[in-house]
Amino acid sequence: MDLNRFIIDLIRKKSMKWMEERRLDFVPLLSDFLSHIIEGKSVLIVTDGEREWYAEYLINKINNFNEFKPSFIPFYSLVKIVPQIKIARHPEHFDMIEDMLNISFGDFIFWYIGKETPFLKFVRRKPQSFFWIMDTDLSKNFYLKSIDEKLDKKLLDLAEIVNESIKASIFGEIEL
Repeated sequence: MDLNRFIIDLIRKKSMKWMEERRLDFVPLLSDFLSHIIEGKSVLIVTDGEREWYAEYLINKINNFNEFKPSFIPFYSLVKIVPQIKIARHPEHFDMIEDMLNISFGDFIFWYIGKETPFLKFVRRKPQSFFWIMDTDLSKNFYLKSIDEKLDKKLLDLAEIVNESIKASIFGEIEL
């Protein structure tokens, strides 16, 4: 099954009507993201301050002992690995952090969720990353509005879509 059909079916099964009209923006970005995961790249999740809870939620959702998985997938919260990033402001700080990440992870991508912050400049150094930048409609970005009353529900829905898509791609149930 192709990814687009898989996403349509999942959206309808889980009653995520809001996502049906947005899937055409989302599926190409998700396909690239899944390809990186299948290639074995680590994913470093970066959020703005308001969505730090979401990074934890994603890691626990994707690497859940209660669901059968062949193994844990290398998803990490960047703030948990490098707490100094919260106070990094100068290019030299970000260079040092990037060097450490390259030594530790080799090939990795970022998954950024949130408004524009100093973190965003840092993660844009890896243009193949997965971007959900709020209030900024850019190419290769899944656009969300931070003032949306249903934003948290939409983020939970998106976590479900990403998680199910990861499982389906690992088990060869979908074509990317």
